[in-house]
Amino acid sequence: MTHIIIIGGGLTGLFASIVAADRGARVTTIFKGHGGLSLSHGCIDVLDRSSPSRSLARLPDHHPYKLVGKVNLKDSVSDFRDLMLHAGYPFAGKLSKSMSILTALGSIKRTSFAPSGIARGDLNSGGPITLGQFSGFRDFYPSMIQKRASKNGVDIAKVIDLPLLEPPDRRDAYPTDYALLFEDSEWREEIIRMWRPLLPGVKRLGLPAVLGVLNHCEIHEELEDLLGIEIFEIPTLPPSVPGLRIERILLRQAQALGAKLIEGAGVIGRIDGRSRGKRVAGVVLHSTGRPIQLDADAVLLATGGILNGGLVAQQDHRIRESVFDLPVLHPTNRSDWVGLSLFHRQAYASTGIFVNSRMQPLGLDKKPMFKNLFAAGGLLAGSDRSLEGSRQGIDLATAYCAVNEALR
Repeated sequence: MTHIIIIGGGLTGLFASIVAADRGARVTTIFKGHGGLSLSHGCIDVLDRSSPSRSLARLPDHHPYKLVGKVNLKDSVSDFRDLMLHAGYPFAGKLSKSMSILTALGSIKRTSFAPSGIARGDLNSGGPITLGQFSGFRDFYPSMIQKRASKNGVDIAKVIDLPLLEPPDRRDAYPTDYALLFEDSEWREEIIRMWRPLLPGVKRLGLPAVLGVLNHCEIHEELEDLLGIEIFEIPTLPPSVPGLRIERILLRQAQALGAKLIEGAGVIGRIDGRSRGKRVAGVVLHSTGRPIQLDADAVLLATGGILNGGLVAQQDHRIRESVFDLPVLHPTNRSDWVGLSLFHRQAYASTGIFVNSRMQPLGLDKKPMFKNLFAAGGLLAGSDRSLEGSRQGIDLATAYCAVNEALR
């Protein structure tokens, strides 16, 4: 049985853990902290184009999508959707056509796949939109959404104040607070009783994405049935409840398949001296008390980029890969790492590890550095995932490809 160590607890690392365990590998997943799912919108962005699958051919050869190929992208998304469906959290969408959804800031976002509750808000279909406003709820302002959306050609008929019971009264209320309240059936029953008289004539209601964490689909269906209207969710600013739903499902599935999860520890890579430096031996785990040496047949780096700790910017103007100190190509002048403004292309966002089509990190000679070391997700160079709207698609496709190659 192949033992693979996966480093990283975000979408890339957790999905890779499930794929590897499902293929019969012995999996150890190590993450110092939770990944970026709680900061995400909870959707799967493939490419910010009206037809993502058609646009893939125009990407440069060093782009992660070009390296893994369209088949790996399709298969990884299919596996992810099957996983979510089995867990009772189905996703809608297709690679051939993006859907357009509202954001918490009133802008319009294109995405390829979204949870069914968010997908119901696709602006390419449906009737007039009404937004629900929860008093005291921070970071979700329907009036601002209505104003900004109208500038983008989206007609929002009106905003309705919807009362809630027992929000926190000594601090601001967060999405997770309301999501937990919606899990209470008696609380929901009273909410429905209060809301019903306020919704005459409303056909399509947009709410912040807080309709439960554990039993979202049942809660969503109950609200629609008893109120007699179509309801869709709008992703909020962090913490993201849709992202937390995905994280919970991935963690539970990884454990159910036998993956060993180690949280809160940093790692340093180990090279196998017996292979003349051609293989990695595993990692050294920095645990409380003493370092622990872990051996593995293969190691997959899913540690993310600069914002996630996979890449570290140092005072000597060098960007360092955090586990095996792999070479990272980047501008030597630190002022060139960022654009002229927040809305320009940021050089640091495309910085990362160059890999081949097997997801093996390359040295300066453009050859694989180690036979059994692989990398995936935000650690990879060749794309500005935020600017091009490809973050989650790259995470899934490269994780899927890397695991398949590691277990060959």
